[in-house]
Amino acid sequence: MSQWRGRLEENPELESAADWVTANYHIPVVALLLAFMLWNRLRSVSNFVVDGEVLFHGNDAWYHYRSVSYTVRNWPATMPFDPWTYFPYGNASGQFGTLFDQIIATAALVVGLGSPSDQTVAMTVLVAPAFFAAAAGIPTYVIGRRLGGRLGGITAVTVLAFSVGSFFNRSRVGFADHHVAEALFQTLGILAVMVAITAAHREKPIYEQVVERDFDTLRPTLLWSALAGFAITLYLWVWPFGVLLIGIVGVFLLVQMCLEVLRGESPEHTAFAGAVMLAVTGVTILPSTQTATLTATDHSILHPLLAFAVAGGCVFMAWLAREWEDRDLDRTLYPVSVGGIVGGLVLLTWLVLPGVFDYFVNQLLRIFGLGFTTSEAGGTVGEVQPLVNWERQGLGYGIQQLFDAYGFALFLGFLGGLVVLARHVWDDHIPAEQLLVVVWLALMTATTFTQARFQYYLVFPVAVLTGYAVSIVVGWIDLELDGDVTNIEAYQALTIVAILLVILVPIAPTAVAAGSPDQGFNHPDGDIRAWSEGLGWMEENTPEEGAFNGSDSNLDYYGTYSKTDDYDYARGEYGVLSWWDYGHWITTIGERIPNANPFQQGATTAANFLVAPNETQANDVLDEMDEDDAKTRYVVIDYKMVDTYSNYRGKFFAPTQFYDEGDVTLSDYTQRIYYNLQNGAYFRLQSQEFYNTTAVRLYQHHGSAVEPEPYVIDWSPTQVQNGATVNAVPPQEPNSSTIRQFDSMADARAYVANDSTAQIGGIGGKPSQRVEAMEHYRLVGASERSATTSNNYNRGLLSTALALFGNQGAVTEVQNRADCNSDVALPQGDGSYACLSQGAADFLQPTEPRWTKVFERVPGATIEGTGPADTTVRGQVEMQMPGSDETFTYHQVAETDENGEFTMTVPYSTTGYDEWGPDEGHTNVSVRANSSYQFQTATQADNGTVYSWSGTTDVTEGQVIGKDDSVSTVDMERSELFNPNEQGNESDGSENVTAGNETDGSDGDSTTDTTGDETTESGTDGNTTGSLVAVPRD
Repeated sequence: MSQWRGRLEENPELESAADWVTANYHIPVVALLLAFMLWNRLRSVSNFVVDGEVLFHGNDAWYHYRSVSYTVRNWPATMPFDPWTYFPYGNASGQFGTLFDQIIATAALVVGLGSPSDQTVAMTVLVAPAFFAAAAGIPTYVIGRRLGGRLGGITAVTVLAFSVGSFFNRSRVGFADHHVAEALFQTLGILAVMVAITAAHREKPIYEQVVERDFDTLRPTLLWSALAGFAITLYLWVWPFGVLLIGIVGVFLLVQMCLEVLRGESPEHTAFAGAVMLAVTGVTILPSTQTATLTATDHSILHPLLAFAVAGGCVFMAWLAREWEDRDLDRTLYPVSVGGIVGGLVLLTWLVLPGVFDYFVNQLLRIFGLGFTTSEAGGTVGEVQPLVNWERQGLGYGIQQLFDAYGFALFLGFLGGLVVLARHVWDDHIPAEQLLVVVWLALMTATTFTQARFQYYLVFPVAVLTGYAVSIVVGWIDLELDGDVTNIEAYQALTIVAILLVILVPIAPTAVAAGSPDQGFNHPDGDIRAWSEGLGWMEENTPEEGAFNGSDSNLDYYGTYSKTDDYDYARGEYGVLSWWDYGHWITTIGERIPNANPFQQGATTAANFLVAPNETQANDVLDEMDEDDAKTRYVVIDYKMVDTYSNYRGKFFAPTQFYDEGDVTLSDYTQRIYYNLQNGAYFRLQSQEFYNTTAVRLYQHHGSAVEPEPYVIDWSPTQVQNGATVNAVPPQEPNSSTIRQFDSMADARAYVANDSTAQIGGIGGKPSQRVEAMEHYRLVGASERSATTSNNYNRGLLSTALALFGNQGAVTEVQNRADCNSDVALPQGDGSYACLSQGAADFLQPTEPRWTKVFERVPGATIEGTGPADTTVRGQVEMQMPGSDETFTYHQVAETDENGEFTMTVPYSTTGYDEWGPDEGHTNVSVRANSSYQFQTATQADNGTVYSWSGTTDVTEGQVIGKDDSVSTVDMERSELFNPNEQGNESDGSENVTAGNETDGSDGDSTTDTTGDETTESGTDGNTTGSLVAVPRD
């Protein structure tokens, strides 16, 4: 190093360059790190533009796009109320249409030269998260530098740039949610408070200066404190729940002022800054107040009240400290007294304002409850799930999750925090701002364990305290990087390199890989692509809002509406029911009004409909909610809503948590049956209650009646190594299967009647009992994309197939997907595919598994018919799925009375489709009939003559939608199938039929049973054990 220094002294130009590097080396380094952050998050931008359409990731990004689009049209105003969501009430959300959306809208206006196209707006929203993330690196550097010099700042930005936790995931291109802006503005707020507190401790303002109006002396503290207060307000404008920052600052001020009194110092300087900054926050946030209700999810009276309360608390503590000093009281009793006063106020609130007390307790547990208080319904919401499920996991699991995100920076950051605390104990001259960062770290750790998503906050205190820890280590080796860099010794340079390697090695490769365009999560997921197709169909083939049934109201999509609790929808405006996850997509892609949305509004109503056990209850749910002139007209269901494999992203479990029409749990609908205890492999067995739910009846069977089939699953309680008892089936022998097939339903029922751990059906679309047909709901459209394009869907099918026929070739390995004879193929790690045979796929899938299916609620058409008295009549019609050769059969069963008359109400038409469409205020039905309705009785026998009754009729589209109140009629005629008295007839296999016996009404298929529980001709005494079913093949 001495030779190098000598050369510098001999060369003025080199020495000048070295001086520049010494003074400015942090600028290019930080710039490169910020550029890396931006590049790594934008690398996949092209993946999110599909066929010219911009697709966002997740749900909330779509509603932010709507909010930004409104502000672009009405800059700088934000949407005060939105009737295009939460039908039939409308909604005003305080977390959308915020400063986050205004910033993006402003950027779109600049890029679009004042008049951006929708595509420009969408692209601006798409890339905005990456720019917010890069901007967050600037206050991170400044905080890191304040704590640990320039190296501390660089280290902090390095940790931020290469961390791969929630902050990275929520700041990637496409994830245009407000989370990344929350993190940026919270960090700015913390930085501003640090500056204000430091200014106060430098200028030492006291009460007498205020009385004397010595503003020249007070000006620096007033200025910085006011800016800090406004910075907190900016954070609240981004996210109303940002009262969290007021809490962080309040806890810091409480602790810091108590410490100052214990040290014999005056807390007035800290109190002055705290009072000014929180008073400014209260004043500046007050005009944004939209409700007098205490709520943190909207700009309410809570925000200024809490700010003023903390400001008042600062003044009170400063006064109390003076009293303490004047009375020469024991300083150690000061924090005890303050704690007692706070406790007394809490007790008084509990006694006088129990509702207010409960509210604050619930909010504290919601944010700082460490995951112990997460409700069952809340646990279905991905954003509020805790970091650790304490029932199944321990603290080590949470630490591992954080280590995966931050690497050794996690430990260095907490080490830096411990050093700060230790120095506050040993040294009276530690900057107060350091304690603020430690409080920030502690509270953000608690929030992260409570809701895992809050990792996007935790990374910032971890990063800056890692910078602080590194600066301490550098201090130990007597290295001063803020001085002359030419004085660095070799061992010092090696130490710095070693520290950086410790920080970077565990996370840098992962960070680079995480940003790769080839990563699955750097694409719009299959959900949005499929829903985009389904909702695109809806937009084109259903009437516009306000035009249903020929009405002509005009609900302006970007109109400005006054806030109300219950919007009065006009005639012709209608709702679309689906699970709340999909509400924003229905609003922005389909341009229709969802009943439920990701604000969890309408979630209970949606659950009550989807889980309703019969059509009457489902109708009542909608009728109780709908207005007289504006009703829910469509229902959209995807495969996930009826998929019980939650580990494969199935969502059936979620509505059961919100359902309040009865006391139900997920176990009422499905249970795990283990088929390989060694590796914990199981399949899901469904109960009859599952098949009775409205969602399953619609998605799996399109509203058709379903008959049970004589397949039985038999299991037994089995104790495992940890002592727990689980339900399991015996290990499969070669060429065996888990499922048993019987000759008739009577045999199957007799078997399960004698075995409490056996069940008919419960797999695929096979119920245990008959499921009645729906009369007022019909399939009208669907996405082109099949659920089989989802690996998660295929995993569920393959798991079930392996359990049922794993040793019979239902699942095979193929080298190319094209070699699989079904659509169900799952890529394996070695490049091969697990393939489900076509027969097994047909067995497990009752209808074509389109990803999304659109159903319409209709009055239904009435069919009146005549036939034999007191007989079961089956009516059916074959329907054609759009865009494929796939068909399904809708059928319904009715009983004739003593006069031979029967009535059916059917939701599907067979003719007249072209007479009604969106121009007439109705649906352009894409699912159309291939034939007339066919009516048939079961075959009967009389003195050896075998016969049945049959007939046909058509139903017009006008009849189904209520525009034609005429009744379709059918007069069934008797047809002889076999007459022993006629010469030349040959037996059709029914020669054993005796007078009065009836078959199961399934056209010769002895596996169904439409006539009740009576024994068929193949019935036994119930002692049969059935046969092991062969795997369905092609």
